[in-house]
Order: sequence, then C-alpha cells, then structure tokens
Amino acid sequence: MSNSSTISADLTDIDEARSLGSELFYPHDVEVTDRDHRFGVHLAVRTFGPVTVGRLSYDCAVRVGTGPLGDGYQVNVPATGAIRTAYGRDTVIATPTVAAVHSPHRPTRLEGWGGGEDVMTLKLDRFTVEETLERLLGHPLRSPLEMAPGLALDRGPGKELWQLARVLLDRVYDFRGDGRGPTTGESVFDASPFVDSLAQSIVTGLLYGHEHNYSEELRHPTVAGGPAAIRAAVAYIEEHAGDPIGVADVAAHAGLCVRALQQGFARHLETTPSGFLRQVRLGRVRDALLASDADATTVATVASGWGFFSLGRFAAQYRDAYGETPSQTLRRKA
Repeated sequence: MSNSSTISADLTDIDEARSLGSELFYPHDVEVTDRDHRFGVHLAVRTFGPVTVGRLSYDCAVRVGTGPLGDGYQVNVPATGAIRTAYGRDTVIATPTVAAVHSPHRPTRLEGWGGGEDVMTLKLDRFTVEETLERLLGHPLRSPLEMAPGLALDRGPGKELWQLARVLLDRVYDFRGDGRGPTTGESVFDASPFVDSLAQSIVTGLLYGHEHNYSEELRHPTVAGGPAAIRAAVAYIEEHAGDPIGVADVAAHAGLCVRALQQGFARHLETTPSGFLRQVRLGRVRDALLASDADATTVATVASGWGFFSLGRFAAQYRDAYGETPSQTLRRKA
C-alpha cells in the first residue's frame, strides 16, 4: 500500500470543516459552544497503511459528535489541556497523559478546545485490528472487540505504545504549511514496507498494551496443550494432510489457541505444527513415489498432490529427510 501525502487545511467555514473531517475520519457534526470566538479549524492528516494519524485544533470551544465510528478504532490525545470525551455511556477526560479510545460500535462525543490546542489523533482500520487479533488468538472473534475508553500514556505499555505512535505523528508535525514539507523519496517513511510494518506494530501494540474484552486471553493463552490435545492435533494432521489446512485449523480442532498449540508441539514433540505437517506430507509423498511407476508419473505430479508447489524447496527438504532425491526414490522398487 502506498503512503499518502499529508493533507493540511485551515478552515473558517463550519460546513466545509464538517465535510472534510467526515472525509478524512468519520461523518460527524460540529457545534460551536462558545459564541464569543470565531469558528476556525486547523488540521493535518496522513495515512500510513492501516493507521491514519493527524493533528486537529479549533479556535473556539466546540462539541463534536458522531454516530458509531463503523470502520475504525480511534485514539485521541490532547497535546495540552483536556478534552471531555464520551463513548456511549463511558466518559473519559483526555489529557496529554490519558488517551481516549473509541471502538466502532457506539456514538462518540468530544467537547473542549477554545485555545487552539492540538489534539493528536490515530484512526486504526477496523478490519486490520480485528484480523490481527484473530490471528494472535488463533480463532475468530466470538463477540465484537470493545476497547476500554481510557489508556494511560505516562507509564507501562501505554507509554511505550505512544512513543511508537509518535514516530508517525511526528511526520504530520514535520509537515510545513507552505507545501514544502518532506518530499517523496527523501525519507525511509516513503518506503511502503517500512511504514506499513511500523503501522502494523502500532495495531499489535494497542491490542497487547490496552485493556479490552480479549486482553486476558491474549496475554495469558491457555497453558500449552497436554498430551490429549496434542494427540488430537497429530491425528487431525495425519487425517487431513492432503487438505489445504494451516496451523489455525489444527489449533481450532485441538481446542487451543495458536500459541498454545505451538508451545505444546515444542514441549511434547520438539517440533512445530507446520514442521510436523511437512514431515507427514513428505512421508506421504515418499510412499506414493515408492508405489508409482516411473514411466507413468512424475515427481512434480506426486509432490503437488501433497501441497508442495515449489519443487526446488521440496527436493531439498526431501533430501534432508531421506538422504536421497525424490527422483531416486521414484526409480526404486517398493
């Protein structure tokens, strides 16, 4: 995914502000609560893979309201001062040391500003967050992911996470309003693999460092499977070795999360689930080669039938396992 340039705007028309803010973040309404000051909003926003970062300030006190966010998880942190935020019935006073965190499922409200202070914002793509959590857990989500509404940034995992997020946020603050900000190609931040990896790390860090309804399971997975669970996993692999199964399928069948399955295989079999699956498939290929007529079949046909599509890698793995090439096995008599 390519990285967008920074979008910067200084607006005095409230309708224009609503329109641009809705385009960059979420559909929302803005209400001026301090009539003694003229409306004005200043923002700069940039997207890095699944994470959109920005800075936002108003010249007057306002109330900003949204419906359910829908497509993202939102983190808001005032650079100075305090912003009163609400997520459904939960209320958090966001400060430079306490982030307000909003999930996609309920309406939100922000109240404050008035002195031109910045609020630093992160929008995390909902699909990426939930897909990442499912991968870490090793199973589909049983209920919607709900983040706790407040995250301390001055200690513990929250502090470490915010230090990581500031790396991307600082790219917005480095942008110059005269249009002469960082030029594409001048920075490692213009290399998509680097920033996408950093953005994904922020998503993963939020899942591990913040409280939510899957925190306990994520941080303390089921103790590595005992022999019964591992036997079930082994039997499943042996029965389905010819099917396009993966580690997550094996874990689900054994009733374990992926990490617990991996720990169990390491403890009881001194291998990984993927390594064991490969070992079983190599054995099935060997049996088939020994039983085949060298004039009527090929190594490639047999290997691909058991999920080996890179013949060079397969041949090396086979030779390591059996001390001969697949072709030598095919030419032997069973």
